[in-house]
Amino acid sequence: MEMVQRSKFKDPGFILAIVVLLYSAVVWIWWPHETYVAGVALTAWLMLVGIILWFTLAVVYVFWIEHVEKSVKEETERRGPHENN
Repeated sequence: MEMVQRSKFKDPGFILAIVVLLYSAVVWIWWPHETYVAGVALTAWLMLVGIILWFTLAVVYVFWIEHVEKSVKEETERRGPHENN
């Protein structure tokens, strides 16, 4: 049985993990000391943005994986039963 090989660099989990790592790197490299926005420390705002980012990425990941699995299923069905074995 032949499996469709996909590049690991095109995997949604890999791409979204890179996004989170880049955001984390920006926050940790540029740690905002004694900076306040609307009376709240900028660090707290960045933590809030991080939580929203995590949630958004989780939703994107679910829809992205469903799309990938659907396209793989359609490709398998398109080949026909004799090519799948």
